[in-house]
Amino acid sequence: MFLILGMGWAFILVVLVGLGFIIGLIIGLGLLFLIVGSLNSVITAWLWFKVKSGLGDLLLHGLVLFIVLLIVNGISAIVLNLVFPGIAATVISFIVAALADGFAAKSVAKWWEQEYEEEIPKAIEAEWKDKDL
Repeated sequence: MFLILGMGWAFILVVLVGLGFIIGLIIGLGLLFLIVGSLNSVITAWLWFKVKSGLGDLLLHGLVLFIVLLIVNGISAIVLNLVFPGIAATVISFIVAALADGFAAKSVAKWWEQEYEEEIPKAIEAEWKDKDL
């Protein structure tokens, strides 16, 4: 009896660990995308322009930025190291990738640029009201 219950318990344990692994992986990737999106939003707001900062916006921002950086770094590192193997290629790919990453991060952040209406000065607004515009 103990053997049958032990085997059943072991099977259930394997299923639960497998599900926990998948759930943990999803949570971990979600946090990674959230952190990447948040960092890019903060740096972009500090250097250039304001970016939307909702939770969904940051999560999607991080996901898109992660994919774009994966493509850019994959191309710059793999192609350069295949053509010129060695330490010099590694240093050059690091410099090229840093510039390309910055450009890609700013380009992705433009998709989430915060739009705001410019305030109309009260003098102009009063003038428009006088003319019934």
